[in-house]
Amino acid sequence: GKKLSTSVTLPMLAIGGAALKSAVEFESSMTQIQSLVGLSAEAVEGFTKDVKGLAGQTARAPKELADAMFFITSAGLRGATATDTLAASAKAAVGLGDASTIADLATSALNAYGAENLSATDATDVMVAAVREGKLQADELAGSMGRVLPIASAMGVNFNEVGAAFAALSRTGTNAAEAATQVRGIMASLLRPTKQAEEALTGMGLSSAGLRSQLKEQGLLATLKTLSEKFDGNSEAAASVFGNIRALSGVMDLMGANVKGTEAIFASMTDTTGALDRAFAVTSETAAFKLQQAMADVKLALVNIGEVLIPVIVPAIQKL
Repeated sequence: GKKLSTSVTLPMLAIGGAALKSAVEFESSMTQIQSLVGLSAEAVEGFTKDVKGLAGQTARAPKELADAMFFITSAGLRGATATDTLAASAKAAVGLGDASTIADLATSALNAYGAENLSATDATDVMVAAVREGKLQADELAGSMGRVLPIASAMGVNFNEVGAAFAALSRTGTNAAEAATQVRGIMASLLRPTKQAEEALTGMGLSSAGLRSQLKEQGLLATLKTLSEKFDGNSEAAASVFGNIRALSGVMDLMGANVKGTEAIFASMTDTTGALDRAFAVTSETAAFKLQQAMADVKLALVNIGEVLIPVIVPAIQKL
């Protein structure tokens, strides 16, 4: 009896308890999509299958993916777009951190630029490339880049150039939060220049309207190059156009002594297609990934066992 209790009964109880806990937590996260986001039970059931299918493939725990799906659906994404965003976020999370963090920025990018103009894979490709090119952590990038996207999208600056600007600024020690302030300040200065700035631009043979047009047609780097050529090393001229000290700091950082490095980063990030898949392919061959994958499979199995046990345990507890 003691041997049976030690070798059979106690392990079964432990597994059962862990399975129940895993299933309840997973169900709770998925239920939020229905109760708080407002999706139908059928839609949540479909997402549940998608989440479980991705858990083993991407070595992410079912609960982590369920939480990320809540972020994605809360941002207004539905159907295949939501599933694709989850898949891209889960792959990126293998090297960049938590799936919810990645999903947060991916959904912000999709909402700012429109799902018809930017896919979830495109957005995560840019994130992977920005982290690769700069000195950025994925969580700080995701927490800061979203502040720039509305104005960048409105002014026609593509997501690749936003990522390139963050990466270039981080090379000189600027953190992601400060980079967001500087990049947003640069764009705001061109969008709504002061009277003094407009007069200074006129004196250089430029105009804010012309620069906004160049920004939309040729991009951020080309516009900054035009200004840099006109400034010709004159810091007072630069200050007259960019009165905001943080915007001025960003311009001087990007177009100063490190301008060659800035140009190289922008060139590298012109086309980031496949960056996520390449990074995932390399990471998925490591022993660490395979261990995480095995652990994710165990957690998925616990969820499945728990889902079988709940209908049996709950009535028993009620009778007790």
